[in-house]
Amino acid sequence: MCASALTAPALLASPALAQTGGEGAEVAELVVTALKRESNLQDVPAAISAVGGPELEARGISQPSDLQFVVPSMQAGRLLGQTAITIRGVGLNQGAPGVAIHADGVYQPRPSMGDLTQIDVERVEVLRGPQGTLYGRNANGGVVNFISRAPGDTFEGYILGSYATYEDSRIQGVINVPVNDRIRVRLVADRWQRSEGFVKNVIPGGQDVDKGKSASARLRVQVDVTEDLTWDVAAYGLTASGPTSYFTLYNTPTPLSVSRNPYLANAIVPLKPRRNSANDLIAANREFGGASSTLTWELGEAQLKAISGYSRIADREDRDDDSINVSAFPAHRRERARTFTQELNLSGSLGPVEAVVGAFYMRDHKYEVLDYDFFLGIFPLPPNSDLFFETYKNLSKAYAVFGDVTFNLSDKARIIGGLRYSKDKQSVAQRNYLQFGNLAPRTITCPLQTNDVTFNSTTPRIGAQYDVSEDSNLFATYSKGFKVGGFNFSACNQQFRPEKVTSYEAGWKNRLLDGALTLNVAAFYYDYTDLQLNQTVGLTSLITNAAAARVKGVEVEGAWRPDRHWTVNANVSLLRAKFTDFRNVDSLAPARGAQDVAGNYLSNAPKTSINVGVAYRSDPILAGGPITARADLSYRSKIYFREFNDPLDAQDAYAILNAALIWDSPDGTYRVRAFATNLTGEDYIVRMGSSDNFGSRFVSWGAPRQIGLELRANF
Repeated sequence: MCASALTAPALLASPALAQTGGEGAEVAELVVTALKRESNLQDVPAAISAVGGPELEARGISQPSDLQFVVPSMQAGRLLGQTAITIRGVGLNQGAPGVAIHADGVYQPRPSMGDLTQIDVERVEVLRGPQGTLYGRNANGGVVNFISRAPGDTFEGYILGSYATYEDSRIQGVINVPVNDRIRVRLVADRWQRSEGFVKNVIPGGQDVDKGKSASARLRVQVDVTEDLTWDVAAYGLTASGPTSYFTLYNTPTPLSVSRNPYLANAIVPLKPRRNSANDLIAANREFGGASSTLTWELGEAQLKAISGYSRIADREDRDDDSINVSAFPAHRRERARTFTQELNLSGSLGPVEAVVGAFYMRDHKYEVLDYDFFLGIFPLPPNSDLFFETYKNLSKAYAVFGDVTFNLSDKARIIGGLRYSKDKQSVAQRNYLQFGNLAPRTITCPLQTNDVTFNSTTPRIGAQYDVSEDSNLFATYSKGFKVGGFNFSACNQQFRPEKVTSYEAGWKNRLLDGALTLNVAAFYYDYTDLQLNQTVGLTSLITNAAAARVKGVEVEGAWRPDRHWTVNANVSLLRAKFTDFRNVDSLAPARGAQDVAGNYLSNAPKTSINVGVAYRSDPILAGGPITARADLSYRSKIYFREFNDPLDAQDAYAILNAALIWDSPDGTYRVRAFATNLTGEDYIVRMGSSDNFGSRFVSWGAPRQIGLELRANF
């Protein structure tokens, strides 16, 4: 819901567009830092999508889940307040997230932290495919890099306000101050609130959910210590609250679950989209704060960077974990975590060799407790039972060294090689217990114990690149990715294995029609082993490992600027992601026994996904200012959310249409943006889980139609 009164070429950027002369225009070259050194996007031998801040604002992209309607092969959605991202069918955050998120170069160990980065963004870079060499742990599906706008040399800023249906409002302000010729400061503050929930409660007087409010700010200071040494330091924080941690049931309880828990027979189970009948409190509060420091030292042909990050996050949730009008599973969750990361990297060139070498360290400490109140009992527990899962200490330490080298055989041919060695140490102190009534003694189900495990991984990257011409190049790479294993929170000393992927990828990048068209193609093949999947059985939710899967696909991505008025962005992804070796029991249909799901589709991996955006910017016509009209259409074929591929496990094919109409004042001081998201009011599922306790699938839904207006003033 952001907009920016910038020039027309920047506004229509994808990745960035620049006006040439006369009636012509070209897709401008965009510099990215995804490979930890500055590179032209079209020259990078990898599948990368880069979306500039102006385009994010013009399209109204304000959270990571919106990126799926821009980036090829990407799926994203929230369940129980947590955002999960998959790229090419890989990456759901069972255990650790499988798509790594970085903000200004700082690794974010929790997927929820990606929701905290969406203010005053310069660009987002999405690397598709395993990034085990430069990014290491938990980048099996890819990497999402958020780069905020750096302080500039000009005094400037803006104030933005917006309002949309569902009483959705935002006010945002930015001020940039050059203190002197060495020090620059940029401050951004954001306040958001949605007072009407997307999910309606069918019980009279019941609580609507999927609404809330947040306030966040970031102060970034850039100091030129010397001509060759720059210090970039930032501090940021967020507070958020509201009933955001929810789901809705997708089918009525099974006869088996009703026979075990008879009170489910009288449950109200609304099956219309975005409806529930929850009767217990749903509330969430989040406090987040952190700081980062980046020292950049220019050493002639080399550059040395030291990137430090520290963050603290605290979540408090009260949940109705049955989502119906019986107090079957009210739950209370508390989590506190603090993380420190440090990276050193040296990049540069020596003759025909370009290289990046570095080291990485992370210390992440988390405390978590989950309390279920079974007032009515739950098979086989009697009424007034309490079940506690408590992790006193979950300490992860990660160490890594890495190097990536490009050897220029000639002006046209290059060989690529990289290697990363990683060590992850985990120490988990946990206990679980039951209590039958407030005065009864505790029944220990998992005595307090500490479990330790170490994971080692070596992830290489090997490839070659050849320039067919100045505007066309081919590349091919072989790489590996690694996602750490761990211990199940709701079990006792129950470990799951690391997840690994081997990738083979080839690509073709082109600038055509005198720069008016970019057209990039990527083809890939994955061998995927020990997939981490989640399943709720009885009273526990466990992460388990599937044996093997295979993923293959083709992506085509392009941007076309036929003249200075029109811009077209489009991408198509064709994906085949299937299990090749996996047997599992469906807890919703245990009578079927262990099912062979080989040949079934992976979750969140549609066969076909298409994103198309069209924009037209007029000559000055209204009060001397131009008008921009744009429409963005996204299509997904059928998506499965569980490995059993039952018809109820799927979301049928759907399409989302967003539109906007933007007026800029002649001098660029003011902007008015009218917008509509999900214009056709499509109902679509974004996440799904299941529980045999109430014999049902539970889901979260994509946002409904919203129509709004946004005003911005620059100074």
